[in-house]
Amino acid sequence: MINRYVAAATLLLVSVFASYLFQFYLKLGYGVSDDPAVWGQLGDYFGGLLNPMFSFISLVLLIKSLTLQNQANQDLRSEISDTRKSERLRSFEAQLFNMIDSQRISLDAFKVEFEERGVLVNKYGADAIIKIEDDIAYLRSESPDIGRVTAYLEDVDSADRVFGVTRVFYNMVRMITDKLSDSNGFSMEDRRSHYLTLINFTDFALLRLVMMSAQFMEYSSTEYLKSNDEFNAVLNEVGLSYNLY
Repeated sequence: MINRYVAAATLLLVSVFASYLFQFYLKLGYGVSDDPAVWGQLGDYFGGLLNPMFSFISLVLLIKSLTLQNQANQDLRSEISDTRKSERLRSFEAQLFNMIDSQRISLDAFKVEFEERGVLVNKYGADAIIKIEDDIAYLRSESPDIGRVTAYLEDVDSADRVFGVTRVFYNMVRMITDKLSDSNGFSMEDRRSHYLTLINFTDFALLRLVMMSAQFMEYSSTEYLKSNDEFNAVLNEVGLSYNLY
C-alpha cells in the first residue's frame, strides 16, 4: 500500500519536471540559465505545484494510518473482552462442577424413613427416590387428587431432605441464568449449553425427584424452575417435564 503512494509521488515529481522541461526547453527553446534568480523561480514553480500534492498524499497516509490504528485498537479491545469472558466462564464452570459434585454427595446422603410391615426402614439415595416414586404411582392410580401426594411427601419428608436437594438444583439453574446473562456478555446459547451440562451430569434419579417436587410441592425453588422458560425449553429437548406422575 505504501509503495503505491511512493510511486504516485515519484510520478508527480517526474511529471512536473517533464512539463517544465517541455514548456521552456523544448517548446520555447530556453537554455540552462546561469542566473540564480531564474533557478529560484524554478524552485518556486516546483514547490508551488508539488507541495499541495505531497501534502494531500501525506494527509491521505495520515488518515489511513489513523484508520489502521483504530482498527488495531478495536481488535485489541475485542481480544481483551474475549479473554475476560473466557476467564469468567472458566471460573464459573469450576464453580458449577464443584456444585454438581456436592450434589452427588447430597444424593448419596439422601435418606428417607419408610414403614414396611410395621417396621421403620431407612432407604438411601436412588433407592429412596424409587420407593417414593412407587408410592406416588400407587396413590395416583387410586385417585387423581394431587393433595394426597402432597400430603404423602410432606409426611415422608419431615426432615425437608427433598426440599434441600431441590434447592441445590435450583441454585445451580439460577446461577447459570444470572451469571451467564446477556448483560454479562453471554448469550442464550451459552446458557443452553450449561443447562444441558447440568442436566446431563445430574443423576437421573435426582432429576426425577426435582421434577416430582415441581409437580406436587409449592416451594419457591420449584416455582422458579417452572417459570424459567429457557431452562424449560432445554428440559423439553431432553424429554423431561414437570408432569411425570
